[in-house]
Amino acid sequence: MCDSYPAQLFVSRWASPAVLMGSSRFRSRGRLPVLSYFHQDTLAAVCRCSQPLSGFSGRSEEDEQMLTAVMKANPGSDFIYVVDTRPRLNAMANRAAGKGYESEDHYGNIKLHFSGIDNIHVMRSSQQRILDVGEQRAPSMSDFLLGLESSGWLKHIKAVLDAGVFIARAVADEGVSVLVHCSDGWDRTAQACSVASVLLEPYYRTIQGLMVLIEKDWVSFGHKFSHRYGHLDGDSREVSPVLDQFLEVLWQLAQQFPCAFQFNEQFLLDVRTHVYSCQYGTFLGNCEKERRVLRLQERSFSVWSRLWRDRQHYLNPLYRTEQGVLRPNTTPYCFKMWKGLYSPAETPAPPAQTTADFLSSVREGSQQLEQELANQQERLAALTGKPISFQRVAVPRRKISQSQLRYNGPDPPTTYSYPITSPAQDHGSSHRASEPDNEKTRRPDASLCLSLEPPGSGKGRDPDDLSSDLESGVADLSAGEEVIGGRDGEEAGLSSD
Repeated sequence: MCDSYPAQLFVSRWASPAVLMGSSRFRSRGRLPVLSYFHQDTLAAVCRCSQPLSGFSGRSEEDEQMLTAVMKANPGSDFIYVVDTRPRLNAMANRAAGKGYESEDHYGNIKLHFSGIDNIHVMRSSQQRILDVGEQRAPSMSDFLLGLESSGWLKHIKAVLDAGVFIARAVADEGVSVLVHCSDGWDRTAQACSVASVLLEPYYRTIQGLMVLIEKDWVSFGHKFSHRYGHLDGDSREVSPVLDQFLEVLWQLAQQFPCAFQFNEQFLLDVRTHVYSCQYGTFLGNCEKERRVLRLQERSFSVWSRLWRDRQHYLNPLYRTEQGVLRPNTTPYCFKMWKGLYSPAETPAPPAQTTADFLSSVREGSQQLEQELANQQERLAALTGKPISFQRVAVPRRKISQSQLRYNGPDPPTTYSYPITSPAQDHGSSHRASEPDNEKTRRPDASLCLSLEPPGSGKGRDPDDLSSDLESGVADLSAGEEVIGGRDGEEAGLSSD
């Protein structure tokens, strides 16, 4: 029926073989509606296909029955959403070529929704402009913002994410099945289905899960890797960053949900690198049948084996496993430029360490210390003949009375109780005229004693109105002042100088 689909397909049990064959003949490239994702809680499904060959008035009874079978597979809804990922104008223009989109008059059980994702030609030129922005050397703020706006790249990323959000909400919140297609069902369709799966399913946010998702919705379902990423000398107009946009949507989601993804930014960068590198057979060829004919499983290696072997380098230290459906904010200010991909470093100096990298290094150091502790315990047990266990010693915390807590808010304008002299003034050959010459009249701690009373606070302030946060920096400073300014100042090693 369809040479660009995988060998195994899942379809509704309400669809007979005759309905399947008739629907395949009515769809572009024979890509009939098949299952992409099934939500076990709501029993709603995400199916994918290509555009119908409807023209201005064409229709197919088998294809209409096929969509009815998709609806009947979900007992909780009496209709399905048909998400056409193209702009409405583009879909209407395809009608002149004998293609088009589903008519709600012929398909009585559908609700049509257009996502407005532009075609591969618009995406190709948009990516080139965003690359030009990233390659600018020391641009002015106006040049950078103008270039970023004129590229339209973030607008396209938002459109892809909006399509996935609509599908995820329909499946998870409304319990309605969704049929997704674009023109041929292997570019924008793969983007929308993959983004919706990531939002719905926590498994696809793990390293292994993302590998499975790309293998399923992109490699097996016939994304044209050889044409879209210039692996062969062919038509340059076929090149387009379709998978790049999906990876960037994942990066944008990770910025909003830093604890929801098991993998870090480097994993996404390495996947993108090997999409273009041609070093592995995973992303060679345009469909499963073509890879089988080329015997790529025998003649090449899989990129997933390499990435899985190095998975320790791709772990996100902030990851938490308990995550439900993601509901991202898609307002324009939430989208950022992916500096790690589009802004190469201008200097050879290493980039600043990110918070995630710092936490990862701390975790690795802690694991090494724990391993060293276990080794030492084993050695002690072998020498003494009995197991050695270390008990945690409770360290008593210093208690500070409420009278010592003078102020525990934002730093006020500091008022000084006594004149403060610098070491240079104290060691100078002479004193200012306003200072007394008799050393006995000077307080030994005059240069160190500060008052933390805010202006106008008064002396009779009720201590119960103060905060009791004993770990604040102000509390520590008050305690330090009590020791420094007291009679034991010289015993602490401090002098008037």
